[in-house]
Amino acid sequence: MPHLPALSGRTLVLLGALCWSLNSPLVKYLTLDPFLICALRSLIAGLVLLPALRPREIAWNRYLAAYALAYCALCLSVITSLSLTSPAIAIGMQYTATIWLFLLYWIQSRAFNRRAFLPVLVIMAGVLCFMLSGGSGDSHPLGNLIALTEGIFFAGMSLASQKATRTNALGITALGNLVTALVVFALFPSARAALPAMDGREWLLMVLLGVVQVAGGYGFYNLGVQKIPAREASVLALWEMILGPLWVALFLHQMPGPMVLAGFAVILCGMLLNAKMRA
Repeated sequence: MPHLPALSGRTLVLLGALCWSLNSPLVKYLTLDPFLICALRSLIAGLVLLPALRPREIAWNRYLAAYALAYCALCLSVITSLSLTSPAIAIGMQYTATIWLFLLYWIQSRAFNRRAFLPVLVIMAGVLCFMLSGGSGDSHPLGNLIALTEGIFFAGMSLASQKATRTNALGITALGNLVTALVVFALFPSARAALPAMDGREWLLMVLLGVVQVAGGYGFYNLGVQKIPAREASVLALWEMILGPLWVALFLHQMPGPMVLAGFAVILCGMLLNAKMRA
């Protein structure tokens, strides 16, 4: 991908969000063990990106370890919370990273910027609309607590990737995915047990998820976060929440509910407000 560095950081993050959004329609066709999906798509992504690994351009220090740990924890927390609470909450909570990153910036700078915080509040209101769209009947306090950690892990992943490398973002993406695959296959026997029973259609979908949604999504995102602040990247990543239901509506003819549509509108308002204040 020789021409990718020429793209702006915002464009790269938006491409990442576009790749992530394809997860929604693709997983509708899969009935595999969730831990198998988590491990196998990470393994495929790691192998696809492995040729891009340039060890000399990566800082083999605590930041790389923090990146791999945060990424693995993010994947596991999403999968675990999906089995314990509503999908809307399990997916939406990772985007509370915007708040965590703002709070970290506030602590480091010791200056609270009310104008900068206003778009964050608007965006989080939109995320809340998405989470409420999943209903509360299938939610569980433990699942909600695990989901709450997703935003912390997403924020940690974003910050650590900037410290681990400035020139080999695809390399650390490969390492993070290979570590995740190893950990999940090692810790969850159900993932290993379900692997031999996969048919051709399931393998095809898993390859698409691994190459496009994971390798493409996190590869583009990590390339972009090298060029723009993590706070800005976390806001742009919210396009996944808008595009995912859109693809489901277009290709699977499952229309989003009123709370999802409200979430669309509120998040877009927050993004426009953020762009206006940044300008």
